[in-house]
Amino acid sequence: MADYKTLVIDDGVWPHFNRASFDQDKLVSLGDFQYGLYWSADAALVLFRRDLRDDSIQKVSLPYGLTINPRDGHRNTVVGLSPEDGRLHLSWDHHNNDLRYTKSRAGFLTSPPGEINPDDFEPAQPLTQGAPQKVTYPRFFNDQNENLYFIYRTGMSGSGDSVLSRYDAEKGIWSVIATCLFSKEGTYGPWDASDSRNAYLHDVLFDNSGRLHITWVFRETWESPASNHDLYYAWSDDGVVWNNNEGIPIADLSAGDAIALDSPGVVVRDIPVYAWLMNQCGMTLDHGNQPHVATYHMEDAWKPEKLVHNPPESVFDRFFPYHYWRDKSGVWHTSGPIADPDRDVKRWGYQTRPNIVVDGGGNVVLYYATNIGYRAHRASSDGEYADWSHFALTGEEFGSTDAGKHDRRLLKERGILSFTGAPLVVEGQTAFAIVDVDLDV
Repeated sequence: MADYKTLVIDDGVWPHFNRASFDQDKLVSLGDFQYGLYWSADAALVLFRRDLRDDSIQKVSLPYGLTINPRDGHRNTVVGLSPEDGRLHLSWDHHNNDLRYTKSRAGFLTSPPGEINPDDFEPAQPLTQGAPQKVTYPRFFNDQNENLYFIYRTGMSGSGDSVLSRYDAEKGIWSVIATCLFSKEGTYGPWDASDSRNAYLHDVLFDNSGRLHITWVFRETWESPASNHDLYYAWSDDGVVWNNNEGIPIADLSAGDAIALDSPGVVVRDIPVYAWLMNQCGMTLDHGNQPHVATYHMEDAWKPEKLVHNPPESVFDRFFPYHYWRDKSGVWHTSGPIADPDRDVKRWGYQTRPNIVVDGGGNVVLYYATNIGYRAHRASSDGEYADWSHFALTGEEFGSTDAGKHDRRLLKERGILSFTGAPLVVEGQTAFAIVDVDLDV
């Protein structure tokens, strides 16, 4: 078992969800402190701050709560940071509804107060005037110079756009780079000639040279992930002009030219519909700035007599985790299906979304939730990511639907994989905790 510790933030929180695979980011750290959000037992939004020096926790309830359908697992919480002006940025409570966003006062991160307070935050506000609303899946991420970006879907599953914005720390304002990163247009024959879709992103990441990498699947209808297909990849040096795997420009957002279904060279792995390919899993970049994706799907397509949202339990044994990765020459490879010693362990649903990271030695670690705790696979670059070993990341006290997204800065600077989980602390209650795993041990 890995060397891990658990820090319980709250032993009784909102029971239906408090972490999701699309939480980019759920935990962020700067200096001596780590920050995050969760929903309390009474569905209030709670900000917490952890002192990394002694693991002490401060919590404060913010004047916001779950709305519309509080049992809806899409209604995630994410945090971002802009070190230049020392602000913490928060977004919460979305599933195709108006944006919920606020930011702290300047200096909150860089000159941290002795006690955090709701008054440290501005009132909820629009990101910028005129930005598209009807938000789902908000994500914050930083470039190599710590500039803060924000991306979210607007519109519905199977027919949505992705809005990309950048924060100006000197002025304290946001500007929209593009309101349509992906086109909905085009005809996809294998799904009854579908003529509308949306892209479901894995993580959105800058490398240390300033290049922005994205991977995604297209989904043809909201009715079922059976309509998910293929692994796509593109990159950009400015967020405006996008290039395919070969480095050929395929979209210019400034001209209204978005990435499309038929953009050449963006499909890097053919995965058919009815493989039940999962959307919104994990992506990381290795020490050579190359993307690695963790996901799961069936080896062979399985089509039910009638379309369903989730496949029946009788076909659960068809699912396997997969690792897709790009080498320095631009060639994509597959490590999978990955043999899973825990595949007979009862899962939540039919699988759980994995996350993927790279440790200090350049090894890939793919981790996921089971009913007997978090489990992981590790493979080395020297072994061309084919030498998978399996180990327990935590004890059996954890259960969760997905592998919580990690604190990227803490992993990079200290070699600590830090993510959120739900240990059993009080019978009949759902807890919220931080899990720290030392990957360099």
